[in-house]
Amino acid sequence: MFIYSFFIPLILATLSGMGIGGGGLFVIYMKLFGDIEQIHMQAINLVFFIFAAASALLVHLSYRKIYGRAVAVMAIFGIAGSLIGSAIAIRIDGDLLGKIFGFMLIGAGVYSFFRALKGKKRRGEQDATNIARKL
Repeated sequence: MFIYSFFIPLILATLSGMGIGGGGLFVIYMKLFGDIEQIHMQAINLVFFIFAAASALLVHLSYRKIYGRAVAVMAIFGIAGSLIGSAIAIRIDGDLLGKIFGFMLIGAGVYSFFRALKGKKRRGEQDATNIARKL
């Protein structure tokens, strides 16, 4: 069992680093194969994301694709959103929190699926790189 507990998160971290959504997959893995409360799964997922983001950061640094002002703006709003979200999450029942999280994952998956089917940008939409350069 230890081998699965080591290699499956490693594989999911790799998928997350490639942008495939390994963080959400990790929560699903923990729900199916672990006896962990929803709030703890989300906390573990955040730690998981930090390591996946750190590996992606190294790659982007090597290609010089990091824009300081954009990082600062995202960090400020990310920290504020995390604090607000944590304050709300600890007040919600674990089962309800799990259902909300599940619906959010399904909604994000459906949205991404249909966006990929379109394969084109909406009018006025810009690349994230162009937006970051303007900040």
